[in-house]
Parts: sequence; C-alpha cells; structure tokens
Amino acid sequence: MAIAYKPVTAVLFDMDGLLIDSEGVYTKVVNEVLKPYGLEQGWDLKMKLMGMPEKKAVETLLANFWPPEKEGEIFAAECPFTIESFLSHRNMNLDEEFSKVKPMPGAQRLIDHLAKHNIPVCVATGSKTRNFKIKSSANPDLFAPFKGRAICGDDERLKRGKPFADVFLLAAREGLGEPSKWQPIVREPGPEHDGTLKGGEEQFLVFEDATGGVKAAKAAGMQVVWVPDPQLRAIADEKEVAATLTINSLEDFRPELFGLPPFDN
Repeated sequence: MAIAYKPVTAVLFDMDGLLIDSEGVYTKVVNEVLKPYGLEQGWDLKMKLMGMPEKKAVETLLANFWPPEKEGEIFAAECPFTIESFLSHRNMNLDEEFSKVKPMPGAQRLIDHLAKHNIPVCVATGSKTRNFKIKSSANPDLFAPFKGRAICGDDERLKRGKPFADVFLLAAREGLGEPSKWQPIVREPGPEHDGTLKGGEEQFLVFEDATGGVKAAKAAGMQVVWVPDPQLRAIADEKEVAATLTINSLEDFRPELFGLPPFDN
C-alpha cells in the first residue's frame, strides 16, 4: 500500500550537497589542510559536520582529532590550529572552488517546476551569507527563482544552527515573504519554543542531504525528503534518520506525492 503524505504549500531547500555539488569541495579542501598531519576526514566524521554552523563544525572536527584533555577545553592544547587559523587555511582555497560548483542532478528541473506553479520556496542553509552569494552567483539560473529568498547560517536572528530547527522555522516565518500568512501557523525559533507547534508546520516540505538537517526539519514539525550522498546512505541508519521520504536523487522526486503539481514529463 502506498504511503500517504500530507499536502504541502511551500518548500524549503538546504543548499550544499542538495542544490549544488559543493560538499565534495569542503571535503577536498579540509583534507588538504589535514594532510600534513597524516589525517583525513572520512564520511563517519563528515556525517556529523554536515549542515553545522561553520565555527561549531570546526570545533567538532578539531576535537575529533585532538580530543580535549582538560576541563573547559574544546580540543587538546597540542592541536596545531586555533579555530581561526584552521578557517584561514581552509578558506584560502574555497572561494575559487565555490565559484565553479554546479547544480545537483534534478535541481534545476525541480526549482523551475515549483516556480512555474508559484509554489513559495526559500533556501535554508548553514553557509554564511558571503559564501551563499559566491555559490549562487555561480549558478544564476538555479537561484533566480528564489528571488533572493534565503536564510543563511550567519543570520543574526539565528541563535542555533542545525540540527536545531531554527533555520527552517525562520525560513518559513520570514524567508518566504508574506510573514502575516506564515507566522500564525509556524512556531517561533529558539529553545524557549522547543517542543511546541502551531499546527501548520507540516504544510512545509524540506529537502535535505544531511542527517543533521533531517533532524532539524523534523524538530520543526515539517515533512522532509532526504537526498543523501550514496556514501552517506551506506553508513547512516535510515530508520534512525526517519525522513518522511528518502530518494537517491532530486531526479527521483514526484511532486504529486505531496499534493504539488506533477511534472509535465
């Protein structure tokens, strides 16, 4: 028997690894920084970092390789990096790579289809605004239908990043435009509102590639389509991830499952 999903009226998209093929860029550049120390970020670690705000991701990365030894440490004193120096090494090579990233398979078709049918959409990403602008400028056709609608990880209204729900809640309440339409049916972000819902959250469909992003969408009370990298899917526990729907590619998505207009072909 086919699973019955609930109809949605708006769609929220993660960006890196979901709309654009940029997760591999991060892995490549991070491993270039780690290589002199004989270290490499594998998928087990990458799975934890995907979607995190930049600083928190670096803290987690460094703590993995140089575990804290004293109370109050984020990572051990012998770590050759500070958070700032690691980011400086990493970021020297990222801008050029960001300017060359391409859309993921099926992304352009899906975004164009939703725009054609006037379905409200917004990007909800852990990337900083500066990096979002570089990546989106490299893919003007893909991002044009969003009409600038994006909530980025350095938005001052965000107090917590993924896997907390805040970025998706803020995108729904503020990022889509017409806040008077969405705010009454979507709860506010912030820890003081955790565990509460206003009843309209499940009208939003989230697309994510990261397990932490799926967790964030679920915490927001929204339906979520998980589109993982094959290497991530191979090691993740799909029952634990518990996405509303899991697909291999955006090319496999069927809008009509969620009450959206079907593709023409």
